[in-house]
Amino acid sequence: MYNISKYHGCGNNFVIMQEAELAEQLGVPRGEASADAYAKFAARVCGESVGVGADGFIIVRTEPVLEMVFFNRDGSRAPMCGNGIRCFAHYCRDHKIRTGDAYPVKTLAGDMVVEVKSTDPFRAQIDMGCPIFDPAAVCVESDAPDLLELELSLKDGNTLTVSSLFMGTIHTVLFVDDVEADWIETLGEEICNAPTFAEKTNVNFVKVLDDHTLQMITYERGVGMTQACGTGACASVVTAARKGLCSKTAEVILPLGSLKIEIKDDGHVMMEGPSVHVLEGKLY
Repeated sequence: MYNISKYHGCGNNFVIMQEAELAEQLGVPRGEASADAYAKFAARVCGESVGVGADGFIIVRTEPVLEMVFFNRDGSRAPMCGNGIRCFAHYCRDHKIRTGDAYPVKTLAGDMVVEVKSTDPFRAQIDMGCPIFDPAAVCVESDAPDLLELELSLKDGNTLTVSSLFMGTIHTVLFVDDVEADWIETLGEEICNAPTFAEKTNVNFVKVLDDHTLQMITYERGVGMTQACGTGACASVVTAARKGLCSKTAEVILPLGSLKIEIKDDGHVMMEGPSVHVLEGKLY
Protein backbone atom coordinates (compact mmCIF):
# COMPACT_ATOMS: atom_id res chain seq x y z
CA MET A 1 0.00 0.00 0.00
CA TYR A 2 1.35 3.40 -1.03
CA ASN A 3 0.41 6.76 0.48
CA ILE A 4 -0.02 9.16 -2.42
CA SER A 5 -0.92 12.81 -2.94
CA LYS A 6 -2.23 14.51 -6.04
CA TYR A 7 -1.81 18.17 -6.96
CA HIS A 8 -2.39 20.23 -10.08
CA GLY A 9 -1.01 23.46 -11.48
CA CYS A 10 -3.42 25.05 -13.97
CA GLY A 11 -4.76 21.57 -14.72
CA ASN A 12 -1.35 19.94 -15.22
CA ASN A 13 -1.67 17.18 -12.61
CA PHE A 14 0.81 15.04 -10.69
CA VAL A 15 0.97 12.19 -8.22
CA ILE A 16 3.57 12.91 -5.52
CA MET A 17 5.35 10.57 -3.09
CA GLN A 18 8.33 10.78 -0.77
CA GLU A 19 11.27 8.65 -1.87
CA ALA A 20 11.83 7.06 1.55
CA GLU A 21 8.39 5.43 1.53
CA LEU A 22 8.42 4.57 -2.17
CA ALA A 23 11.81 2.86 -2.00
CA GLU A 24 10.76 0.89 1.08
CA GLN A 25 7.51 -0.28 -0.51
CA LEU A 26 9.27 -1.25 -3.76
CA GLY A 27 12.09 -2.98 -1.87
CA VAL A 28 14.83 -0.96 -3.60
CA PRO A 29 17.56 1.37 -2.31
CA ARG A 30 17.02 5.12 -2.41
CA GLY A 31 18.78 7.08 -5.13
CA GLU A 32 19.50 6.98 -8.83
CA ALA A 33 20.30 3.26 -8.77
CA SER A 34 16.54 2.66 -8.50
CA ALA A 35 15.55 4.95 -11.39
CA ASP A 36 14.30 2.04 -13.53
CA ALA A 37 12.05 0.78 -10.73
CA TYR A 38 10.74 4.30 -10.18
CA ALA A 39 10.04 4.69 -13.92
CA LYS A 40 7.94 1.52 -14.02
CA PHE A 41 6.01 2.64 -10.96
CA ALA A 42 5.46 6.09 -12.52
CA ALA A 43 3.87 4.57 -15.63
CA ARG A 44 1.63 2.42 -13.44
CA VAL A 45 0.48 5.14 -11.04
CA CYS A 46 -0.13 7.68 -13.83
CA GLY A 47 -2.31 5.27 -15.84
CA GLU A 48 -6.06 5.75 -15.55
CA SER A 49 -6.84 2.04 -15.78
CA VAL A 50 -4.41 0.63 -13.22
CA GLY A 51 -3.43 3.73 -11.24
CA VAL A 52 -4.61 7.18 -10.28
CA GLY A 53 -4.28 8.98 -13.61
CA ALA A 54 -1.86 11.90 -13.93
CA ASP A 55 0.36 13.79 -16.34
CA GLY A 56 3.44 13.03 -14.29
CA PHE A 57 4.92 11.44 -11.18
CA ILE A 58 7.03 13.43 -8.72
CA ILE A 59 9.35 11.90 -6.13
CA VAL A 60 10.40 14.07 -3.19
CA ARG A 61 14.03 13.25 -2.38
CA THR A 62 15.23 14.84 0.86
CA GLU A 63 18.79 13.46 1.16
CA PRO A 64 21.49 14.63 0.72
CA VAL A 65 19.60 17.75 -0.47
CA LEU A 66 16.01 18.54 -1.38
CA GLU A 67 15.47 17.27 -4.94
CA MET A 68 12.55 16.87 -7.33
CA VAL A 69 12.74 13.64 -9.34
CA PHE A 70 10.29 13.84 -12.23
CA PHE A 71 8.81 11.22 -14.58
CA ASN A 72 6.33 11.69 -17.43
CA ARG A 73 3.20 9.57 -17.46
CA ASP A 74 4.82 7.00 -19.77
CA GLY A 75 7.67 6.47 -17.31
CA SER A 76 10.24 8.50 -19.23
CA ARG A 77 12.45 10.79 -17.16
CA ALA A 78 12.33 14.55 -17.67
CA PRO A 79 14.88 17.07 -16.34
CA MET A 80 12.21 19.10 -14.61
CA CYS A 81 8.65 20.45 -14.85
CA GLY A 82 7.50 24.03 -14.29
CA ASN A 83 4.00 23.27 -13.04
CA GLY A 84 5.34 20.24 -11.23
CA ILE A 85 7.87 22.19 -9.17
CA ARG A 86 5.13 24.50 -7.85
CA CYS A 87 3.14 21.42 -6.82
CA PHE A 88 6.35 20.00 -5.33
CA ALA A 89 6.73 23.16 -3.23
CA HIS A 90 3.07 22.97 -2.18
CA TYR A 91 3.53 19.34 -1.10
CA CYS A 92 6.67 20.25 0.85
CA ARG A 93 4.72 22.96 2.67
CA ASP A 94 1.75 20.68 3.41
CA HIS A 95 4.00 17.86 4.67
CA LYS A 96 6.29 20.22 6.61
CA ILE A 97 9.35 19.20 4.60
CA ARG A 98 10.08 22.89 4.00
CA THR A 99 8.27 25.62 5.92
CA GLY A 100 10.36 28.58 4.75
CA ASP A 101 9.27 30.85 1.93
CA ALA A 102 12.45 30.63 -0.20
CA TYR A 103 14.78 27.69 -0.86
CA PRO A 104 16.58 25.85 -3.69
CA VAL A 105 15.38 22.59 -5.23
CA LYS A 106 17.75 20.33 -7.09
CA THR A 107 16.61 19.05 -10.52
CA LEU A 108 18.32 17.46 -13.50
CA ALA A 109 18.11 20.91 -15.13
CA GLY A 110 20.01 22.51 -12.24
CA ASP A 111 18.95 24.15 -8.99
CA MET A 112 15.63 26.01 -9.11
CA VAL A 113 14.86 28.60 -6.45
CA VAL A 114 11.33 28.47 -5.03
CA GLU A 115 9.68 31.50 -3.44
CA VAL A 116 6.26 30.95 -1.87
CA LYS A 117 4.12 34.02 -2.56
CA SER A 118 0.95 32.96 -0.74
CA THR A 119 -0.42 29.87 1.00
CA ASP A 120 -4.20 30.35 0.70
CA PRO A 121 -4.48 30.06 -2.22
CA PHE A 122 -1.04 28.60 -2.78
CA ARG A 123 1.11 30.48 -5.28
CA ALA A 124 4.82 30.23 -5.89
CA GLN A 125 7.39 31.95 -8.05
CA ILE A 126 10.24 29.87 -9.45
CA ASP A 127 13.57 31.10 -10.77
CA MET A 128 13.75 28.84 -13.82
CA GLY A 129 17.30 29.82 -14.74
CA CYS A 130 18.37 30.96 -18.20
CA PRO A 131 17.27 29.55 -21.55
CA ILE A 132 19.90 27.70 -23.57
CA PHE A 133 19.85 28.23 -27.32
CA ASP A 134 22.74 25.93 -28.26
CA PRO A 135 21.41 23.21 -30.62
CA ALA A 136 23.36 20.60 -28.64
CA ALA A 137 21.16 21.30 -25.61
CA VAL A 138 18.12 20.42 -27.73
CA CYS A 139 19.89 17.31 -29.07
CA VAL A 140 19.72 18.63 -32.64
CA GLU A 141 22.69 18.45 -35.02
CA SER A 142 23.24 21.94 -36.44
CA ASP A 143 26.08 24.39 -37.10
CA ALA A 144 23.77 27.34 -36.46
CA PRO A 145 24.25 29.35 -33.23
CA ASP A 146 20.59 28.78 -32.31
CA LEU A 147 17.39 27.16 -33.59
CA LEU A 148 15.03 30.16 -33.49
CA GLU A 149 14.39 29.68 -37.22
CA LEU A 150 14.45 25.90 -37.61
CA GLU A 151 13.04 24.44 -40.81
CA LEU A 152 11.24 21.12 -40.32
CA SER A 153 10.16 18.80 -43.10
CA LEU A 154 6.70 17.33 -42.55
CA LYS A 155 5.34 13.98 -43.68
CA ASP A 156 3.09 15.67 -46.25
CA GLY A 157 6.11 17.20 -47.97
CA ASN A 158 5.61 20.73 -46.62
CA THR A 159 8.11 22.58 -44.45
CA LEU A 160 7.43 24.42 -41.22
CA THR A 161 9.47 27.07 -39.42
CA VAL A 162 9.66 26.56 -35.64
CA SER A 163 11.86 27.70 -32.76
CA SER A 164 13.60 25.24 -30.42
CA LEU A 165 15.50 25.81 -27.18
CA PHE A 166 16.24 24.30 -23.78
CA MET A 167 14.20 25.88 -20.97
CA GLY A 168 14.36 23.42 -18.11
CA THR A 169 13.76 20.77 -20.76
CA ILE A 170 13.57 20.62 -24.57
CA HIS A 171 10.93 22.86 -26.13
CA THR A 172 9.74 23.82 -29.59
CA VAL A 173 7.54 26.87 -30.13
CA LEU A 174 5.19 27.41 -33.05
CA PHE A 175 3.13 30.59 -33.47
CA VAL A 176 -0.42 30.01 -34.72
CA ASP A 177 -3.68 31.91 -35.21
CA ASP A 178 -5.82 29.39 -33.31
CA VAL A 179 -4.64 27.21 -30.40
CA GLU A 180 -7.94 25.31 -30.49
CA ALA A 181 -7.65 24.15 -34.11
CA ASP A 182 -8.53 20.48 -34.64
CA TRP A 183 -5.12 19.72 -36.23
CA ILE A 184 -3.09 20.81 -33.19
CA GLU A 185 -2.73 17.38 -31.60
CA THR A 186 -1.79 15.63 -34.84
CA LEU A 187 0.84 18.22 -35.72
CA GLY A 188 2.12 18.28 -32.14
CA GLU A 189 2.67 14.53 -32.20
CA GLU A 190 4.49 14.72 -35.54
CA ILE A 191 6.82 17.54 -34.44
CA CYS A 192 7.47 15.84 -31.08
CA ASN A 193 8.61 12.67 -32.82
CA ALA A 194 10.36 14.27 -35.80
CA PRO A 195 13.75 12.66 -36.63
CA THR A 196 15.36 16.09 -36.20
CA PHE A 197 14.90 15.80 -32.43
CA ALA A 198 17.02 12.91 -31.16
CA GLU A 199 15.41 13.11 -27.69
CA LYS A 200 11.98 14.24 -28.94
CA THR A 201 10.59 17.66 -27.98
CA ASN A 202 7.71 19.33 -26.18
CA VAL A 203 5.65 21.36 -28.64
CA ASN A 204 4.01 24.67 -27.69
CA PHE A 205 1.38 26.23 -29.95
CA VAL A 206 1.24 29.95 -29.18
CA LYS A 207 -1.10 32.77 -30.17
CA VAL A 208 0.07 36.33 -29.45
CA LEU A 209 -2.90 38.31 -28.10
CA ASP A 210 -1.01 41.53 -27.32
CA ASP A 211 2.37 42.78 -26.11
CA HIS A 212 1.79 41.36 -22.62
CA THR A 213 -0.46 38.34 -23.26
CA LEU A 214 0.02 34.99 -24.97
CA GLN A 215 -2.34 32.03 -25.31
CA MET A 216 -0.78 28.56 -25.33
CA ILE A 217 -1.51 24.85 -25.60
CA THR A 218 1.16 22.14 -25.32
CA TYR A 219 1.81 18.69 -26.69
CA GLU A 220 4.21 17.17 -24.13
CA ARG A 221 6.64 14.41 -24.99
CA GLY A 222 5.82 11.32 -22.99
CA VAL A 223 2.34 12.66 -22.22
CA GLY A 224 0.43 14.07 -25.20
CA MET A 225 -1.87 17.10 -25.02
CA THR A 226 -1.87 18.73 -21.58
CA GLN A 227 -3.82 21.51 -19.91
CA ALA A 228 -0.66 23.44 -19.01
CA CYS A 229 3.14 23.43 -19.22
CA GLY A 230 5.20 25.75 -17.03
CA THR A 231 8.52 25.33 -18.81
CA GLY A 232 6.62 25.66 -22.10
CA ALA A 233 5.12 28.97 -20.98
CA CYS A 234 8.63 30.21 -20.17
CA ALA A 235 9.99 29.00 -23.51
CA SER A 236 7.10 30.65 -25.36
CA VAL A 237 7.63 34.07 -23.74
CA VAL A 238 11.41 33.82 -24.29
CA THR A 239 10.90 32.99 -27.96
CA ALA A 240 8.22 35.64 -28.53
CA ALA A 241 10.37 38.29 -26.82
CA ARG A 242 13.41 37.35 -28.90
CA LYS A 243 11.29 37.75 -32.03
CA GLY A 244 9.86 41.09 -30.88
CA LEU A 245 6.33 39.69 -30.55
CA CYS A 246 5.89 40.48 -26.84
CA SER A 247 7.58 42.24 -23.95
CA LYS A 248 9.81 40.61 -21.33
CA THR A 249 6.86 40.41 -18.93
CA ALA A 250 3.79 38.53 -20.09
CA GLU A 251 0.81 36.50 -18.92
CA VAL A 252 0.39 33.11 -20.58
CA ILE A 253 -3.26 32.07 -20.83
CA LEU A 254 -3.83 28.31 -20.54
CA PRO A 255 -7.06 26.28 -20.78
CA LEU A 256 -7.48 26.14 -16.98
CA GLY A 257 -5.51 29.12 -15.68
CA SER A 258 -2.60 31.43 -16.40
CA LEU A 259 1.06 31.94 -15.53
CA LYS A 260 3.05 35.15 -15.08
CA ILE A 261 6.41 35.03 -16.82
CA GLU A 262 9.17 37.63 -16.47
CA ILE A 263 12.58 37.71 -18.16
CA LYS A 264 15.07 39.48 -15.90
CA ASP A 265 17.90 41.68 -17.18
CA ASP A 266 20.39 38.91 -16.30
CA GLY A 267 18.48 36.46 -18.51
CA HIS A 268 16.87 34.47 -15.70
CA VAL A 269 13.24 33.56 -16.32
CA MET A 270 10.78 33.87 -13.44
CA MET A 271 7.53 31.89 -13.45
CA GLU A 272 4.68 32.53 -11.01
CA GLY A 273 1.49 30.52 -10.72
CA PRO A 274 -0.85 28.44 -8.54
CA SER A 275 -0.92 24.92 -7.17
CA VAL A 276 -4.02 23.11 -5.94
CA HIS A 277 -4.11 20.11 -3.58
CA VAL A 278 -6.47 17.55 -5.15
CA LEU A 279 -6.39 14.51 -2.87
CA GLU A 280 -4.65 12.28 -0.33
CA GLY A 281 -5.10 8.57 -0.85
CA LYS A 282 -3.79 5.03 -0.68
CA LEU A 283 -2.80 3.02 -3.73
CA TYR A 284 -3.05 -0.75 -3.35
